[in-house]
Amino acid sequence: MKTWKIAVPVVALAVLTAASAFASSSKSMNMTNSNSSSSSNGNWTFGINGGATMPTGDFNKVAATGWNFGGQVDYWINSSWAFGGDGAYHAGGAASGVNDALVADPAFGPGSEYKWSSFQYGVHAIYQIPTQGASVFPYLQGGMGGYNLTSKIDGGLSPSSVSSNKFGFNIGAGLDFRATPTVNLGLNGTYHYVTTDPTATNWFGITGRVTFKVPTSSK
Repeated sequence: MKTWKIAVPVVALAVLTAASAFASSSKSMNMTNSNSSSSSNGNWTFGINGGATMPTGDFNKVAATGWNFGGQVDYWINSSWAFGGDGAYHAGGAASGVNDALVADPAFGPGSEYKWSSFQYGVHAIYQIPTQGASVFPYLQGGMGGYNLTSKIDGGLSPSSVSSNKFGFNIGAGLDFRATPTVNLGLNGTYHYVTTDPTATNWFGITGRVTFKVPTSSK
């Protein structure tokens, strides 16, 4: 729990710093091309995001809330639809009582600590919900791809690490706010479902993000 409480503010600060730097750069280069949407036909956008990952279901019994950091690239075919790729790293520690049980187990002993992580990579589609305003952009997003899951026990008598590659999907929604003609700041909530045995591994992620629009040259 301590790890993500430290990581989330650090990630948020990094995101805001990057946004501020890019916004200043955009102004100095006079990148003023904008329209009534967050994107236009043929525009590329890329973004970075970070926040909290909260295990759900059976996963919640062994894993505690952790942190995540990642990014994505999108190509907008029009003002409503985009397709792209994404990647993120999620990590955290043990749920309440898990480490105590490991320490009490003679096979593991004092100093044993459970940790988990997942590297996610895949493709997605975005539908941006039409609005009358030109500065707020709600959207829906769904994707699928691979999840490299790792469970490990550090310290103690029997440190170990087990990794597996599984297929999964995710679905979520978010809200972006225009900061400059080329920078959006936003919030996103996404549910992840990974096909593991005997039960699925799933979690809910809440992230803050900054998205950069690649300017198109004017002729």
